Amino acid sequence: MRTGGRILVVLAALAVLAGCGSRLDLRPLPDPAVAQPISLATPTSGEPSCATGVRFTAGYTDAAMGLRVMSVEMLNCGTQPVELNGYPQVKLLDEHWQPLAVEIIDGSGGIAVVEGFDDAPQRIVVQPGETAKSAFMWRNTYTSVDPPQVGSHVDIAAAPGGTVQSLSPASPQKDIHIDLGSTGRMGVKAWHR
Repeated sequence: MRTGGRILVVLAALAVLAGCGSRLDLRPLPDPAVAQPISLATPTSGEPSCATGVRFTAGYTDAAMGLRVMSVEMLNCGTQPVELNGYPQVKLLDEHWQPLAVEIIDGSGGIAVVEGFDDAPQRIVVQPGETAKSAFMWRNTYTSVDPPQVGSHVDIAAAPGGTVQSLSPASPQKDIHIDLGSTGRMGVKAWHR
């Protein structure tokens, strides 16, 4: 159809609408003197509080052939150095914040051989503004008729007896998803730089 034909079709459609007695109610534009300003400020990031002096964040999960490794970071957001020498203390929870019957293992516990995962703990001092790293390892093998175990929340402390906090996801758009299948085991890497 040529351009002239398209214009005629549009004009005919408008004429039909006008003939139906429909009328658009147009409202006048508001007076510029009373228009409300619009805030262009970026909303707050919603970062977790740093009331305890440290903050734990989950990194992204690497997955290969059923093996999962999730990085974990601890930020010293306080004013005093934090000394670490061991493994984070971890409790895995389901979507309803109920504890899962999961064995938490220091190191890989034979789940898989991953370079550096079984390195012995060493004393490190994390100064304000610095970070320390750990990781979780699991397999999502499923060999049961029972429902698979999936961790949706993690309670974590820097050391035994430390203040327990929730592990924050890598970004607000991501959730923590630790899909253990029926294995019931998760390894934890010692704190390191």
